[in-house]
Amino acid sequence: MKIYRIPGLLVSCLGLSIAGGGAGCAVSGGDAPSLDGPPVSVRAAGTGSSTAGPATTGPATTGPAGDLVGSWADAVQGVYGNGLSAEALTRNALITNVRANPVMVSVPLATESYADVGGEPELRFQLRHEPTREVMRYLVSCALEQDQSVSYTDTSTGEEHAFRGEIGICPHWATGPVGPKCRQLITACVLARVNALGRNVTLSMRGQAFPEDRPGLLTPASSVRVVTVTEDGDAIPSFARCKTEISGESRDCGWTAGHIGSCTPGSHVYIGVGSEPLGDCDADPSSATGLSPGDTVVRLCSGIRGCDAGSPDHIDPSEVRCSGRSEPALHFVCPASGHFSVMNGPRTTLGAGAAGPAKILAATLQQHKRFSVTSHVQPGPTPPPGAVSIIEASFKPAEYPAPEARVFRWREGAFYGSFWGENPLNGRLEAGMNEVTEDGEFHGAPASGQSVFRHAFACTGEYWTDQAAYVEHRLCAGAGEEKDCAATSVGACGDAHAFKDCPPLDQCSVADGGLVEGDGDFQECKGSGGGTWHHPITVYLNHPSDVIRNSPFARMVSGALFVDAPLCP
Repeated sequence: MKIYRIPGLLVSCLGLSIAGGGAGCAVSGGDAPSLDGPPVSVRAAGTGSSTAGPATTGPATTGPAGDLVGSWADAVQGVYGNGLSAEALTRNALITNVRANPVMVSVPLATESYADVGGEPELRFQLRHEPTREVMRYLVSCALEQDQSVSYTDTSTGEEHAFRGEIGICPHWATGPVGPKCRQLITACVLARVNALGRNVTLSMRGQAFPEDRPGLLTPASSVRVVTVTEDGDAIPSFARCKTEISGESRDCGWTAGHIGSCTPGSHVYIGVGSEPLGDCDADPSSATGLSPGDTVVRLCSGIRGCDAGSPDHIDPSEVRCSGRSEPALHFVCPASGHFSVMNGPRTTLGAGAAGPAKILAATLQQHKRFSVTSHVQPGPTPPPGAVSIIEASFKPAEYPAPEARVFRWREGAFYGSFWGENPLNGRLEAGMNEVTEDGEFHGAPASGQSVFRHAFACTGEYWTDQAAYVEHRLCAGAGEEKDCAATSVGACGDAHAFKDCPPLDQCSVADGGLVEGDGDFQECKGSGGGTWHHPITVYLNHPSDVIRNSPFARMVSGALFVDAPLCP
């Protein structure tokens, strides 16, 4: 594979901490938990994967990893969908309504507060506005836990709407008012989930919520589940139940989402069902012959999402036999994304309504509970004099499941401030603007061309080349000079990357909060009018162009940064 170091390419270790060095970029010290160590935020005890040493001369093996459907302990991963439109956030009938805004945080985030009949006077009828309901969905998702929800019935139409909790940053909002810390964390969470592209983006949120109550919240987990929806937010068909009996790997139903793995692009990877380590593996097209219907089939997809058979992201592997094992394994070449998603299920599923699938799946789980993975660099031609193979120079053994911090490596920036408090809204907003009347009519405010919220801010990570342009595309809505923005850009969060002649910028005085050393969460961040905000949320991306098109970001080539412009604010 002819991949060589190209002049101008910078092969960087962009792992857990931009400033961190060493293998995996992990930084640990003192009593702080290391992200390469045991999970720090698990619902039950479990065993994480570990990576063996260098594998440039032979296979490198990771230990037993992940199960088939979830009995392996899942950490409280901070991976969530990003799909709130900037248009809705900058023009909704709750947060940008001068009468409703202060009432929201003084009453419970509960069904009775927003009811058309008997609800708070300033909040009644406001959820008849669809964009306001979109904001409410994200508000409830950020604040409440998965077993909490808010319901609303539009008495003019009889339509019912349910808003479900998800992250659980401030679950006590369901029963009473919330103070400044919750307001800041909810603001940061909602801002982080604004999406100007109108697509479903998956991101990793890191910060320090209430560590005394939920120590794992907003902390990178030991593994990440495969994403089961498309970028349009539609369910991927392969994860639906089959309607009839169907067998084989090519079916587009009856699959279960596994975890996401990491690998070095272009390296050769072997993954096998079962906890026994993989030995030497040989091609064996007949390895599936004679296997029972309850045996496991595995599908591999490039990136962090599942896929249907034949889709562009479907990795076409070959079946192999590995010495010392009775179970078959798969061989594939690591895709350019550097990540692979594992889907699995019984070889034959009997379809919806049948009693068989549950028995088959139970038998499968009893027989196979883990995966093992190995990887190595495929020997190739000798590089020209002075050239070094990128793969060989930067090779890291494949890992399954990969830690959240390794799947989401690109530090986008931090979001912070408060939608609520003293004079929270732009002075152009007056009573009667962004309100829904009893007859269901929405009276929107005119465009201001400014930030709608006085105290909402965003700063960017080290690799953005134009912070103002980035935030405009990420958090603003409208055309021309009349764009309304959900936050004010304050430039770079910390120092620009270590290139010559870059002035230091320290909007956030802490580049890695101390709760989990090495997770790279910004803390103590300044607003444009002075003052320090103590509860930001830092976002990490799987790919730098996930959140905006034509991002002002250092270009990517073969997983490395191509530096063709000064990386300065």
